Amino acid sequence: MKDGLIFENGELIYYKKDKPYHAGAIEVDGDIYYISSHGKAIKGQHIIHREMGNGVLERGTYTFGEDYKLIKGSYIAPKKKKKSKKKKISKKQQRWISISVSFAITALVAVFFFTDFIKLQPPTQKPKPTISSSDKTGSAPTEKVAARVSLPTIGEALLCSDAALRLYKGEISTDMAVDAGDPYRALGFDYVISGMDGKLQISETEDFETVFQYDLPESKNKIFLDNLKTDTQYYWKVLVGEEVYQGEFKTLASTRFVQMDGARNTRDIGGYVNQDGKTVKQGMIIRGTEIDGLVETNYFIPTKSIQSIQDTFGFVYDFDLRGEVTYSGEYNSRLGENVGHKFYNSPQYGQIFTDANKEALREIFADLAKPQNYPMYLHCTYGADRTGTIVFLLQGILNMSEEDMIREYQRTGFDQRSYRKSDSMDVVIEGLRMYEGDTLQEKIVSYLTTQIGVTQAEIDSIRNILLSE
Repeated sequence: MKDGLIFENGELIYYKKDKPYHAGAIEVDGDIYYISSHGKAIKGQHIIHREMGNGVLERGTYTFGEDYKLIKGSYIAPKKKKKSKKKKISKKQQRWISISVSFAITALVAVFFFTDFIKLQPPTQKPKPTISSSDKTGSAPTEKVAARVSLPTIGEALLCSDAALRLYKGEISTDMAVDAGDPYRALGFDYVISGMDGKLQISETEDFETVFQYDLPESKNKIFLDNLKTDTQYYWKVLVGEEVYQGEFKTLASTRFVQMDGARNTRDIGGYVNQDGKTVKQGMIIRGTEIDGLVETNYFIPTKSIQSIQDTFGFVYDFDLRGEVTYSGEYNSRLGENVGHKFYNSPQYGQIFTDANKEALREIFADLAKPQNYPMYLHCTYGADRTGTIVFLLQGILNMSEEDMIREYQRTGFDQRSYRKSDSMDVVIEGLRMYEGDTLQEKIVSYLTTQIGVTQAEIDSIRNILLSE
């Protein structure tokens, strides 16, 4: 039985009970190693999370030599916000400060005497300030309150970059040299509230059946609303004391990129209208990178962000397309212990046509057909190749247009600030041409049912779960 550190094929592998084991930081014979995915010891510089430091290393950046051992003294502490340096004050400045302080004290004494004098005078009745609203105010009431309120008229809101919108509309292609920039855009809610703090409520229904609530501090004048759905009518209320202000807005149709702290390349596969005129539901499948830092250290959801992510998306399943060798032992999803999880060891691109990968594909689509697995987070390591391949096949089942299927795959390139070419997906399209059907979508269904063993009932279930009229 293999156990411990063993050199194999020019690499140092850490085994635990005969299996490669992702152990994190370990100490062996006085030397420290870092064991990453597939049990491989690493070389070079690496960022270590506290969870993977195992008490052997604290959080920070370390360098490991060609012999895989930690280079002592290589620790780089995480960057901290620099404190501003205190400026030295000259004697002349000190003298002026002393004079100013004396003057201020004299003025305060005078104010106290004046205040006592005012208290002796008969009280006068002051009118309460009324609402002062800009022309942008929605349906603000006319009653008087002890606050000044000004709220926006949003109208229509775009939730992605201009380049992302143009790609969504098909106005640009992936062959154009266009700076993609950051595709995600939060909605800014501008307001002015003085006299007290307020509350903002957002809902997709006019009766506010389900509500997301935000604080509107008097000290600020803008908040950002993250992860709204695209092509969706929203209703809002602002509560200031006993007063209620209402309005509404619509988000424009576009790709729904989402913000998840610690993950990248994250977006909703929903929001598209298929060739039958049905809409792919949003909020059911969010795709992206890994979230536990097991392979790519920077893709790691901080503990403080997990609850907020779950409040927004309500994931019940962690659909993990990585292989079981990623982690040995009992694995709990980073999204929470109550979130279901499974490693699928998914194939990508031309690998889907090999006999060795048929069982993995069958299991993937069988589990996509189970309503209890939604909403889900679907991912591999980078959210690009394995995830891109499975989503491509899934969109074929949903009868999306071939153009939308290709563009959805290529959107992964925004994460690298450039478009992703479709060349890799060409091998999938070519491999499907031999199967029955007049369209690519029909060929995907034919391939999955005749070659992989996906049943028609499972195909129908996936459509029922993810499509709406």
